[in-house]
Amino acid sequence: METQTPDEKFLTRYLLGHLSEQEQVRVEDRAFSDSDYLAALEAAEADLIDAYVRGELPRVDRLAFERRFFTSPRRLGKIEFARALAPLTAEAPALPSATSPGRPSWASLFANWSLGLRFAASLATLIAAAGVGWLAVENAGMRSQLAALESRSRQLQARSETAERLLSAERSRADRSGKAAPAIASLFLLPGLTRAETSRTQLVIPPAAQLARIEIQLEARDAYPRFRAELRTLGGLEVLTRGNLAPRQSAAGPSVSFEVPASALSAGDYELALKGISPDQTAQELGYYYFRVLRP
Repeated sequence: METQTPDEKFLTRYLLGHLSEQEQVRVEDRAFSDSDYLAALEAAEADLIDAYVRGELPRVDRLAFERRFFTSPRRLGKIEFARALAPLTAEAPALPSATSPGRPSWASLFANWSLGLRFAASLATLIAAAGVGWLAVENAGMRSQLAALESRSRQLQARSETAERLLSAERSRADRSGKAAPAIASLFLLPGLTRAETSRTQLVIPPAAQLARIEIQLEARDAYPRFRAELRTLGGLEVLTRGNLAPRQSAAGPSVSFEVPASALSAGDYELALKGISPDQTAQELGYYYFRVLRP
């Protein structure tokens, strides 16, 4: 991205979700009451989308962008529009620098564009004006649901822990009695899946299954001694976190795996965030994987 002013950097951090809750509230409240500030926020969002489409965002910002923008159909539409517009804007004449003598006005530059490019630029402006104005509204609505989501997350975590204790007891009884181990449903996730994927890998959990085993194939660049997997619903409710996962070699290459109580996975769509843990215990986001649970 081009060099930004401190205010532009602040708005970009807001759009990527890097601000504290109090800072986010201040941005949204000001955007509601100050039309100039809202225009600056819209411009920052447009620049951020353009930088993503052009592949100019660092890895950390790209992952944060996908987490924030790929969950909204409206924002996905803007990204797709920016991708479609990119070849046209590449044909536009280069803008002269501010120190160039005889610098033409924006109006004359716009007049020299082709009819298709002018139409595309005008349409992009209309879409931004109509759509980005709802940004603060969406985030305010998310804040109002936060308490309910946190309560639901605690309930789900407690249920998961109870299920794990029951499964541990069942394994012990099975070992003592010589019975077969509990049925396990398996899922293998390949790298490269993003929020843009429309088709999801399916995990079918039969009624008799007590465990679901999830294996994630690693990429060659994922050279970490340990990994952490964070599983949540697509709506953001945390299901469980598995830390201290050691990589292992298989026929398909390096991978990590862990087990989930089948009772913790209801039918629906899930997101799995994989993080690499460095020797100094810092965590690096590596990617996101998506799958759908089916219960026949």
